[in-house]
Amino acid sequence: MNIILNKSKFLLILFSVFCFISFQLTEIKFHSIKINELVALLCLPVLLRHVRIVNKYFVYFLIFFILLIILTFLTNLFQDFYFDLESLSLLRKPYLITISRAVELLSCLIFAIIVYESLYYFSRRDYTLKDIINAVLLVNYYFAWFLLLVASCYYLRIVHFNNSDIIYDTTPYLPNYTLRLRGYYIEGGPFGLMYAFLFCLSSLVNKKKYLQKGIFILIILLAQSKAGMIAVLGWICYKLYLRFRHTKLFKYIAFLILLPVFITLSFKIANNYIITFKNFDSELQDRNDDETLIMGRTAAFIIGPKMFAHHPFTGVGLGNYSLVRNNPAYLGGLPVVNGWDLPGLGGILTLLIEDGIIGLFALILILGLIYKRYSKYSLISKDSIIIFCVMCSLGVQLYFLYIWFLIGLALAAPGLEKKLNE
Repeated sequence: MNIILNKSKFLLILFSVFCFISFQLTEIKFHSIKINELVALLCLPVLLRHVRIVNKYFVYFLIFFILLIILTFLTNLFQDFYFDLESLSLLRKPYLITISRAVELLSCLIFAIIVYESLYYFSRRDYTLKDIINAVLLVNYYFAWFLLLVASCYYLRIVHFNNSDIIYDTTPYLPNYTLRLRGYYIEGGPFGLMYAFLFCLSSLVNKKKYLQKGIFILIILLAQSKAGMIAVLGWICYKLYLRFRHTKLFKYIAFLILLPVFITLSFKIANNYIITFKNFDSELQDRNDDETLIMGRTAAFIIGPKMFAHHPFTGVGLGNYSLVRNNPAYLGGLPVVNGWDLPGLGGILTLLIEDGIIGLFALILILGLIYKRYSKYSLISKDSIIIFCVMCSLGVQLYFLYIWFLIGLALAAPGLEKKLNE
């Protein structure tokens, strides 16, 4: 009995570390392949050997990915590419970039299946859903403390931040630096949004654990993640609404206090973007070589709608944004760029731009079916789908592994949540 118990504890630790790698290490690569995606793909043979029955919704997602490939290949037949294709690596060339993105999505699906199967495995060994999720959170919580320790060394100038993977200067053109935490993400925004996900995940199973949630919020603040702050504020307001919605007085509090406060803080947090778009023409004249303005999210708000207007139903193709964004019909005064540009608009808007109404409708249909099937049996399933949609709306791309933890959780929770309530 002790041997079985020790084995299950070891496997739970291993699963927690696996989730940590999938959540945190997005910019550590092995021969241009993200290490977290590689680990997920390497688990495929194990799944094929040991998993005999797959939840039908995972099959729906696989069909969805195949649909995106077909739509893209058909779209490619009728559009031109505006990029120096000879300068691109093999996996970024037309058609192959689509296959590359599809493989990334496949790794996400594999991760979701691993989460689903692992939750059931540990449940059969008398671990509650709360035990399992808290084990996953604990590893990330310890890592958050490590990041705070390292960040303190940078802020106190004990260690210099040059060439650091976890912190960077957002104002290198000024004499005084402005440090921003990014962990092992490309920048602070998506990193903070991932910690907002951890905050929401903790709130699913923990009414207290205030220190853990506070540390997660501190990381979001140090990452200066506007989307992360909005996600946390929105989630807190949502949970307050659920808790007090049957109180008559709360209706007035919600509309007179909570809603205005949330909207005001959201606009204040996003104020930099609002100012940029108000003065975009003059900003463009002064900063026509600033990549933060002419590439990424800001440029995508101008380029994306034009792409959608030209290809409303099928989009420009999965992974094709960078290959076609220099089309003069899309630029709207923006200069042509030679670098590889990504929209940074999040999974929902990027899917709409690259795969059109058909692609977005297919995703919403699958999520809607899961929500309809499981939300009436499990609050965790319901909240997991909501968090997934919120994260994708605020900036998380569909090929980020960590949001697929929510899909595995949503599908497994109805059969396991009763143990949480015991």
